[in-house]
Amino acid sequence: MCGDLSRQSYGGALAVLSFPPRSPRSMPPAMTGRLTFHDCGKGGPMATHATFTPDKSSTGRSLDNLDSYVVGIHETGDLTKSAMISPFLYKFTMTQDNQSLQDGQQEWLMEVPLSHPMKIEVGGDGIIGRRVTLWSQQAVDPIAEGIIGYN
Repeated sequence: MCGDLSRQSYGGALAVLSFPPRSPRSMPPAMTGRLTFHDCGKGGPMATHATFTPDKSSTGRSLDNLDSYVVGIHETGDLTKSAMISPFLYKFTMTQDNQSLQDGQQEWLMEVPLSHPMKIEVGGDGIIGRRVTLWSQQAVDPIAEGIIGYN
C-alpha cells in the first residue's frame, strides 16, 4: 500500500493534479491540487459536483484567474500521448465562487455543479482510471494533469 495512510476516504472520485512532465515550463503557472468528483455527501454512484482544492504551492495569480480554466476528462488514462490529441469524454469550466475554512485555516475550494452527472465507476461512461487535464484558455498545453481514482 502506498500514499498517506492517515488520510480518510470521503467517497466519490479523486484526481491529484500535478505539472504535466511533457509540457514546456512557461506561462501560465502550474496549478496543482486535488480535484474531487462527488454527490455532496450522499454516497451515491454518480458525481453531481466537482471540487478543486489547490495545493499551497499553487500561485496566487493562478487562483485569481481560476474562472478561466477548463477541466477535461479524457476517453483513456494514457499519459504517454499528448493531451492535445487525446479525445475528451467530458469537459467543463471551473469557476472560483466558494472560499471555505478548513480546520481553522483559510483554504480555497472551487466547486461547480456538473451539467451532466458522471458515473463513479470503471469502464463505459465511468470516470475512474481516466486522464484528467486542467487547461488555461490562454495556453496550448495543459497546466496540470492526473488520473482519476476512487476517493
